[in-house]
Amino acid sequence: MVLVRNLWLAMKSVLRSARRLINMELKPLGLSGAEGDILFLLLTGSDQLQQEKLAEQLDIGKAAVSRVIDSLVANGYVIRRQHSEDKRAYSICLTDKAALVSDEIIGIYDRLYALAKMGISDAELARVEAMLNQVSVNLQTGGNE
Repeated sequence: MVLVRNLWLAMKSVLRSARRLINMELKPLGLSGAEGDILFLLLTGSDQLQQEKLAEQLDIGKAAVSRVIDSLVANGYVIRRQHSEDKRAYSICLTDKAALVSDEIIGIYDRLYALAKMGISDAELARVEAMLNQVSVNLQTGGNE
């Protein structure tokens, strides 16, 4: 039971510390951590993710993602485009304003990654990633995989 408790607390601590550092780094840009997370996903992956996919990837409720996207739209970082195949869905697309801060945003997350991996070899980090992915699958499927 102690191992489970320690693992649980360690994961919570990692997320809490990462959120604190991200929020601190994004503050000069006038962005929240949630806004930064969405911009980071869009900047480093597909520029046209649907709101539902963003909610799923970030493990945030649809209403919360909608509020964050509303803020990003109001501040000129993204626009909503009606999905070509599903008229009820919207794709979130980056604007030129987002491109202007892209290096800063990516740099913030790169610095967090560099800080997190200090003293950890690439091979060890790959094993940790694989294990966390397996833990995620186990929890999502309830062990029925």
